[in-house]
Amino acid sequence: MLRNLGRQCFSSVRMRPQYLASRVRFQHAAATATQPACWQCGAAQQHATVLCADCQAIQPVTPNVNYYELLLDGKQNGFDVDPKALRFKFLTLQQKAHPDSYSQASKREHEYAQLQSSTLNKAYHTLKDPLARAKYLLELQGVEVGESDSLEDPALLMEVMEIREELDEATTEEEVAQVKETNDEKYQETVQRLSEAFSGNDLDAAKKFMIQLQYWESIRRAILEWSP
Repeated sequence: MLRNLGRQCFSSVRMRPQYLASRVRFQHAAATATQPACWQCGAAQQHATVLCADCQAIQPVTPNVNYYELLLDGKQNGFDVDPKALRFKFLTLQQKAHPDSYSQASKREHEYAQLQSSTLNKAYHTLKDPLARAKYLLELQGVEVGESDSLEDPALLMEVMEIREELDEATTEEEVAQVKETNDEKYQETVQRLSEAFSGNDLDAAKKFMIQLQYWESIRRAILEWSP
């Protein structure tokens, strides 16, 4: 019964039947493809290039670009990221690729800028959010995101439902603040466990903790939307 309740309220992830757990796999197909060349000057480009290093021309978005290569130069490719470094690189590249800067440029350049700007936004919001980042990492390592799995621990699911019930019955901001404090603790604890699971390349554990994080994230959003 608890499992059914969880499946009705929350989405989760599904493991593919076969995946490589023996080593981390962050390279997409583009990583082994022929190295791209700048459309304007012909210079060789990296797969996550926004501007040509030689002529500074805006480049097209590489299919399946790796967000870690795009925003962190591949220096951080695990669950833990430096939020300051991430934001600095995002703002730097977004300034260079913003479509407004190409309003007087050619149609091609303006379209490339729009695509690059959109990709940068998506990459940033994926990597800065623990839940989105966990989903992305699991996908990179062969774990397909689905909606058929739910929280397997009955005691933990009961705890989740009780916290949600407390929020539903709250009538004052003080009561909501208490629920938020409890949920924030659970959220941060699960993020830490996710970090440990990815560090140990334990995809089964990472999947389990990601599912848990979805529950705490759902409550967190409900708290933000709460009104008397």
